[in-house]
Amino acid sequence: MKYRGEEKMSSEIKSFEDLLEEIKKIVDALEAGKLPLDESIEKFERGASLIKECYLNLESVKKKISLIVEKNDGTLDLEDFDDESQ
Repeated sequence: MKYRGEEKMSSEIKSFEDLLEEIKKIVDALEAGKLPLDESIEKFERGASLIKECYLNLESVKKKISLIVEKNDGTLDLEDFDDESQ
């Protein structure tokens, strides 16, 4: 089953914030409990897909992050982000 407008949306690159906004709207619609079962399932599937897209987006950004570290001599250096140190 395709969520209405999914074909159009999948061809557009959406920002992380846009994805979150769409997820929030889906959650609100599902929590309202007024949708027919079929439409609820479609929205749930769309929401799961958007969450996966957000996760992949975050993973991509995480790989690109560099930290600016000030050395003892006052110069700045770039280091790769190390998520295991946190």
